[in-house]
Amino acid sequence: MKQNKLFITSFILNLLVFLLVVAGTIVMFTIGSGALGNKGLTVFNYFTFQSNLFCGAVVFVYAYYQYLMIKGKKKEIPHVLKVFNHVAVTAVGVTFLVVVAFLAPGYGFDKMYNKANLFFHALVPLTAMVNYLFFEKETGLSFKWVTFCIIPCILYGLVYLIVVASLNAYGNLEIDFYGFGKNGLGIGILNYFIIVSISYGIGVFLYFINRVVFKKRK
Repeated sequence: MKQNKLFITSFILNLLVFLLVVAGTIVMFTIGSGALGNKGLTVFNYFTFQSNLFCGAVVFVYAYYQYLMIKGKKKEIPHVLKVFNHVAVTAVGVTFLVVVAFLAPGYGFDKMYNKANLFFHALVPLTAMVNYLFFEKETGLSFKWVTFCIIPCILYGLVYLIVVASLNAYGNLEIDFYGFGKNGLGIGILNYFIIVSISYGIGVFLYFINRVVFKKRK
């Protein structure tokens, strides 16, 4: 009975994450982000927006399979979906940590958690991570799959650095909007590897804490 309640709670929280992403997107395009001057389709340039959209799509599909399991039409979540779910939650976890540790101290916490930023920097990441850590029992996902959690940061960072370098746009905030290249390409690459490492660390954290939590609940 306890496991059933946890499963249903996870299903509800996944739907909530999806709805928060939808609400945040509506706020983004109608009211704005509250900081960094995001306008229109330029919001797609940011890892924050991309990671939240990705997470919203994945948890929606995940919730669909949970619904089928609740109805007795499926026995388990497909393994590939478990991998995608771990990757998606890790991605928004990166957004959450980078904002808290790096962006908010510089730009101001009020600006980083205002309007659409409140959804994408806090509500979606926190809800997704709490759900993953305490309500989704990720059985059958071996540790080797954790490495996949770095793929979004690797791909995004690689494209970002190539664009900045090819346009020689170091410090040009219209192009180098994260300012990773303002001290030269070398520092930009160093920042790139730091973010990828943070991504891996969050993925490992989510993986092991989830198992510790559910091991204690046995």
